[in-house]
Amino acid sequence: MKFSDTLLQDLAPFHLLKHPFYQAWMAGELTGTQLQNYAVQYYPHVLAFPRYVSAVHSLCEDTVARRELAMNLADEEGLAGGEAHPELWLRFAEGVGANRETVTNAQTAPLAQKMCDGFQTLSRSSYGEGLSALFAYEYQIPEIATSKIEGLQKHYAVTNESGVEFFAVHEKADLYHSEACKAALDRLPASEQEAARAAAVQSAKLLWDFLSEAYAVA
Repeated sequence: MKFSDTLLQDLAPFHLLKHPFYQAWMAGELTGTQLQNYAVQYYPHVLAFPRYVSAVHSLCEDTVARRELAMNLADEEGLAGGEAHPELWLRFAEGVGANRETVTNAQTAPLAQKMCDGFQTLSRSSYGEGLSALFAYEYQIPEIATSKIEGLQKHYAVTNESGVEFFAVHEKADLYHSEACKAALDRLPASEQEAARAAAVQSAKLLWDFLSEAYAVA
């Protein structure tokens, strides 16, 4: 079995579509306050994500993977023909009724901050650990993005393009990025795989715990 396939088995219990927050999203059961808080608290992660990718790129000696990571970074920063992803997130936040200035100036909640700090640390720990952290996030994003768009349009009256563009972009881009990441993981030396596996599970738990914190908001 390929290393990436064993990772997917380890990550399966933490797939975010299994989380009560996203299940409530799809059922139309989240309040406006919960959606707005989610938009506010997830923004620091979106803002920092290019830095995670850049850190992994800086540690990468795999020439094929380094090029793929550079392309991923260009997408994140809006250098590949689209908008920078943090800007797209702010438009989503506005679409669910959050104020842009509130999003950019809000104090980060504890588990949201822990998620950002954890990804920052993992992306700088080693190439294998950083790559697996990116994979744990990106492999599930296309499916989640599709579900989010459907839920926003069906239950929360977010029907304008700007409100769902962040998810529409990731619905497509992360199909490619996650496959490239998966192939790179399968080229990792066996000696680096255990640390990479632990990093993948850790990052998945950080994402899960963040959603639990967001869901607890009244």
